[in-house]
Amino acid sequence: MNKLKIFLIVLLDIIIQATLLSRISVFNVYTNISIPIVVLLSIGFGAYTGSLNGMIIGLIEDAIFSPVIGVRALIYFTSGFLIGNSEAGINKEDPRSGMILTFFVTLYYTLVHYFVLYITGNGFNKSYLKGPILIEMILNVLLYYVLFKLFKKIFKFPKFKFI
Repeated sequence: MNKLKIFLIVLLDIIIQATLLSRISVFNVYTNISIPIVVLLSIGFGAYTGSLNGMIIGLIEDAIFSPVIGVRALIYFTSGFLIGNSEAGINKEDPRSGMILTFFVTLYYTLVHYFVLYITGNGFNKSYLKGPILIEMILNVLLYYVLFKLFKKIFKFPKFKFI
């Protein structure tokens, strides 16, 4: 049952990101719902689910938004994998750890994305790294908190993971 729910969440993520959040800006900054979703799936279900769904979301977003295919897929995949593998120190019931991770994954996403754009010659706006990135990080953290409350009602996260 969780697989169907995860599929629907990924589908809704793509639809909301492509239709709504890519058109609404706050202080000329756009939020990214995919980062909190990848963090939530990685914390809740582990590295496999988080990284696989992160790669799927990233490939679809790359096809829609990006001039370079694979950048977002790589970023979401590595984020999901690293967060999912470090789940031993993460409290699944407390939103603060996920909020902190979302903050840093947003920074990681921006730095890697702009680095790849720079290398491929597509260019980027250096002034974005000075101020607007902080606003995006805060917006993604707030979005994580809302999604965390929603996910707690939708999913039954596994409590213990035996190796």
